[in-house]
Amino acid sequence: MQRSQDLRDPGLCAQGLHCDSTEPGHSPSTGMKSAEKTFLLHRLTLYNPPLRAQNTQTDRSGQQRAVGESDRHADLSDSDSSDNDLLSSDEEEAISRGIDASLESDPEGGLPCPSVKRRRVSVTPASLQEGDPNRWRDAGENESAPVPPRFTPRRVPGPQLDAMRNYSHSDLFLLFFSRAGIQKICCHTNKQAGKRRAKGSKARPWNAIGKEQFCVFLALVLYMGLVRLPALADYWSEDSFFGAPFCGQLMSRNAFLGVLWNLRLSDPEADEENERKRGTPDYDPLWKLQPFLNDLQASCKAQYHPNQNLSLDERTVAAKASIGPNQSPGDEPAKWGYKLFVLADSLSGYSWNFEVYAGKRRQASGKGLSYDIATSLMDLSLGSGYRLYCGSFFTSPVLFRDLLSKEMGACGTIRECRRGYPATKPNGLDRKSPRGTVKWLRQEEVLFLKWSDVSLCTTFHKAQDGRKIKSRDGTGRNASPPAPIQDYNRRTRGGDQSNQLLDGCSVPRETNRWYKTLFFRFVDIATANSFILHREICEQFGKQPDTQKMFLRALVFELAGELYPLQTTSLASPYAMQHLPEPLARADATARRSKATRGRQSCVYCRRTEGKQIKTPWQCRSCDVPLCAIVDRNCFSKWHRRFLPSQTDSFW
Repeated sequence: MQRSQDLRDPGLCAQGLHCDSTEPGHSPSTGMKSAEKTFLLHRLTLYNPPLRAQNTQTDRSGQQRAVGESDRHADLSDSDSSDNDLLSSDEEEAISRGIDASLESDPEGGLPCPSVKRRRVSVTPASLQEGDPNRWRDAGENESAPVPPRFTPRRVPGPQLDAMRNYSHSDLFLLFFSRAGIQKICCHTNKQAGKRRAKGSKARPWNAIGKEQFCVFLALVLYMGLVRLPALADYWSEDSFFGAPFCGQLMSRNAFLGVLWNLRLSDPEADEENERKRGTPDYDPLWKLQPFLNDLQASCKAQYHPNQNLSLDERTVAAKASIGPNQSPGDEPAKWGYKLFVLADSLSGYSWNFEVYAGKRRQASGKGLSYDIATSLMDLSLGSGYRLYCGSFFTSPVLFRDLLSKEMGACGTIRECRRGYPATKPNGLDRKSPRGTVKWLRQEEVLFLKWSDVSLCTTFHKAQDGRKIKSRDGTGRNASPPAPIQDYNRRTRGGDQSNQLLDGCSVPRETNRWYKTLFFRFVDIATANSFILHREICEQFGKQPDTQKMFLRALVFELAGELYPLQTTSLASPYAMQHLPEPLARADATARRSKATRGRQSCVYCRRTEGKQIKTPWQCRSCDVPLCAIVDRNCFSKWHRRFLPSQTDSFW
């Protein structure tokens, strides 16, 4: 072993390298071959200045020549008789250290050191080998997924209404605009109008409004969402091309503009007091909207209990005003507007809870805005076992673990720069991976999944392959998204369905007051939720629900009919004069004693709404539909209020 210690010195290494691989203590399994040994010794002698000085001689001409190299090579060739002769591991390490030291710059002015390029070999650490939990796994590897929480809602999912009551369209809508809430709005609006007139402003003629006038105002607002004209004044235009006689017969233009101008959702005196607190922690930026917002949120939660799957989405109410909580969403269709965070039922699209973004929160948790919004909207009154589907703005491992501690699952796309996202690279998904490759990694109860350019985080899914398709060469290839991504795409359609319902009945009018713009958006939410309630009630009783357009039309007439009950039937259609009752039997071909019963048929409205077979001798001349026309059962009037003449053919 003295020899191995001498080899640690580069100087001794160059002089005493006549070693035999068969000496005692030598391990052939850890050494190197003679060819490699010869190459390393040559480089060590050539580029190590101390060794070069010991092995050079000066001739008479003053020129230096290297001697001893050929002798050493000859000795090496004699001593190393075969390629199987090896050096020990200690000798190999010493030679490597000598070469590394000799490759540095020569301080004594020797030969310049050549640049040696070293090849980097990526070696997977032993801790990331197969079986380690920090390694990205393939789709075919076994997985032990945790058991998701059991679904136990606090109430039966669906509408929370009285099963013994027959709800009309206006009854469903007024569930979100309670009588007490409407009375508060009318009181605040009248106070605002009196305040403006006291200041001597150029105000329009004003008469105090009550519940009936406010319902007519809402009916006109909904009507403008269905029938859109270029300007607001066109709805009262005398020109037959633009005119809409319906609006003029319900409310005059000045009366409508007066309500719109003085509309107030909070007490004006309380608004002034809140305005004096601007710049202090007690200032509430949503005070002008907060009383109505609280009532609407409570009504949305009380009238419906969502199903197991929920969708959390951010929406934008388009507005051009640069006042109030205005935002620039970036990837939304509207360039400027007010941002809403809505929690909707993935199955029906019902907006169960929502929140208006008003800047920095006063009671922040320190875990980010998205965390605070998601935890505040996911109310514990829902129950356990609910599943939340959200976008990358809300998704974070911290949020998902906290929701799971409350027995609620979560799934959503995630940004790889999020805190808590695994930074492990070995066996990960890269650009060279084949199409359809799936990689997953589980950290306790949280699963991270990568497919194509999609990164998903979930707490109740298993990393499963999607369906297999055959390529052109006949081999199976995973080309469809894996099961968790397919489930995410299917469940997030609830938010899209809710947006479609809102866009189908949205009020297109923009105002110069931010709280009025949000108020009209809340009217859209109440209308869409009432339509969803109507649709689910009809499904429970096996009836055909109305379309959204038909529902809104009937709702407009019912809201206006509380103040104008006699005009509702005549305004049901521009061809109202053609819809007249007439007998089913001819008078000249009917005997006198059978005139009351001749030609009777089943009433379509009774059969459609109540499921009863009631005979009637009357029908509508234009619709050609048998309808009851007696004092206690006026189906003729109800039919034309609810259904369009163009749809009567579909009931036969």
